[in-house]
Amino acid sequence: MTPDSTTPDATTLRLDHSSVEELNLALRHYRRLIIRLPLILVLGFAGALGLSYLGTALSPPYGLHILGWDLLTWGLLGLLAALFAEFWWEGRQIGRALNSVEMQSAPIASLLGGQALIGERAREHGMKPGPFNGPLRPIRKR
Repeated sequence: MTPDSTTPDATTLRLDHSSVEELNLALRHYRRLIIRLPLILVLGFAGALGLSYLGTALSPPYGLHILGWDLLTWGLLGLLAALFAEFWWEGRQIGRALNSVEMQSAPIASLLGGQALIGERAREHGMKPGPFNGPLRPIRKR
């Protein structure tokens, strides 16, 4: 049987093929996400509390209200928007690094499955992710 366009050939690259560099880039995006999330949460809550004090200072005793909500509520809504944007942006970057259409189309929902996808594709190269999403390293034979 001769290979043609309908039979898969082991020597050709597939659409979902990832090189070691691309897998390391995806792991780097995961590490960056893990570092940025607590930073966004801490600075976001501090900013929301600062807006609460500012609203009370500008219009005592009840604070400044915009569209019926005080500045603390607007700060918390901004924090939620920043978290959503961070998850969406990093999910898109990871999907782009892995050449995964599913991760690019639904970046937030597929963030959890990205770790398994990286592990599966790294196993094809005889490697595995390092501790704490570190760079890929060879699998030791026991």
